[in-house]
Amino acid sequence: MNTTFEDAVSYRIPLQVTEIMLFSNGDAFPICPKCKITLERTYQRYCDRCGQCLNWKGFFRANVIKWKPKD
Repeated sequence: MNTTFEDAVSYRIPLQVTEIMLFSNGDAFPICPKCKITLERTYQRYCDRCGQCLNWKGFFRANVIKWKPKD
């Protein structure tokens, strides 16, 4: 894997969390803006999957996405 300096530094720039995944059982989890995987906890500083720095400002206006099972 050939990572450039810009790619490595981009993870340090906070991206705003703007989406929440709502599951059929009522559970809801925020979605990482970089890797698009649900986060384990709200208001964590970094994504526990990809390491992206997260910005929670304005999270209360996040878009809710309803989970749909894959057939």
